[in-house]
Amino acid sequence: MKKIQIAVFVLIALAVLSACAAPTPEPTKAPPTAAPQPTKPVEATKPPVTSPVPPPPAATVAPTQPPAAAQPVKLTFWYALSGAQGQYVEAQVKKFNAAQKNITVDVIFQGSYADIAQKLTAAVTAKTLPDIAQMGGAPTMGDSGVIVPIADLMSPADRADIHEGFWDYNKFQDKIVSMPYNNSVPMLYYNKDLFVAAGLDPNKPPTTWDELLKAAQTLTKPGQWGFNTHTDTHWYLSAMIMQNGGKIFDGKKVVYNSPEGIEALTFWGDLVTKHKVMPPNQHANAGADFIAGKVGMLMRSSSTLVTIEKDAKFKVGVAPLPCKKTCSEPLGGASFLVFKTTAEKQKAAWEFAKWMTSAENSVDLFLQTGYVPIRKSVSNVPALKEYYQKSPNAEMVIKAVASSSAIPVFTELGNSDEQLRKAIEKIELGTASAKDALDVAAAFINKALGGP
Repeated sequence: MKKIQIAVFVLIALAVLSACAAPTPEPTKAPPTAAPQPTKPVEATKPPVTSPVPPPPAATVAPTQPPAAAQPVKLTFWYALSGAQGQYVEAQVKKFNAAQKNITVDVIFQGSYADIAQKLTAAVTAKTLPDIAQMGGAPTMGDSGVIVPIADLMSPADRADIHEGFWDYNKFQDKIVSMPYNNSVPMLYYNKDLFVAAGLDPNKPPTTWDELLKAAQTLTKPGQWGFNTHTDTHWYLSAMIMQNGGKIFDGKKVVYNSPEGIEALTFWGDLVTKHKVMPPNQHANAGADFIAGKVGMLMRSSSTLVTIEKDAKFKVGVAPLPCKKTCSEPLGGASFLVFKTTAEKQKAAWEFAKWMTSAENSVDLFLQTGYVPIRKSVSNVPALKEYYQKSPNAEMVIKAVASSSAIPVFTELGNSDEQLRKAIEKIELGTASAKDALDVAAAFINKALGGP
């Protein structure tokens, strides 16, 4: 079985789990009734003699049996969300099981995205793959031969109802192979109280790179930084490269060491070394510092909206990322993969996936975890309209989804993200130029992809 490398932290490959239904026995059939023997000719002076006709044998009749009760299809579902988000997933599965009697889903937590990838890899050899799984970088399974492409399962209505950016995020060689589920976009969180104290309009967050720099300069003072990002720095730099008209991958090799990429990383470095509005290499503390009121603006996933609003003691503002030549919100998160088993289980797995991603449940996932709704039809869900009244920030997240984009998924994406993080670290510490840092990262990944 061929091994597949997977993006989002690790290399992975998956394999086939199959099962067969026992054939139904043929009913017992009665033998046909024997025909009577013909009459033999006799002499005229003697009475005719005929052979007696034997009685037909009794037909064999099977005793009547009551119809067997239909058994629910049992599915195994692996997922990779922990904490409150994981508890929410398990609660949804229980809700699904209680809502109908045809399908029973056994939900099993498998750790982080990296953990579940490793366990799926092991399941290839052991032939113990689940029926459905939640997985980051799912499209890398596109040519594994062990999944049922979602394009072969979904209806035209499903296709039309989901934003194109989400489909792009789930394609392999232009075919949709996985189902978007818990997705997020990077957002700009800002402290409205600090904006007011610095003389900035709390209702007008920065919308361009230049405005971001100016606001950060105004917010920076002793004991307080104007700007920072969370630890997934590669995500925000990728967004900036795409906002600047650049690309991450061209289908054969990474190309982020382009002039557009170099300009984006140079801007990032200037925020630290030149303008001194972002602390060098302190992304691990950025979230806590923002909550503590020590950072004015923070780039972080939309999935943390609920937590940030709950923990912050100040008025939180949320906005789409500032733009440059264009606006770009690269998607993150994980998707559902349906594995090849029996036709009955594959159908049941798709029904479960559709239920989990329905408009109502997509809104509920957003309200509970911050993962963005994937369907256009959520605008008709009353719960979302009600939430807008309570949290205007939620509407800003939905607005950002309109600019959602997809970083192409390729086999070395996880390693590529790591190389981008290393390039950013070099820039923040002043140990390399933007060009040199990106050239090193691109050369490393392109060699792994089979290039020179």
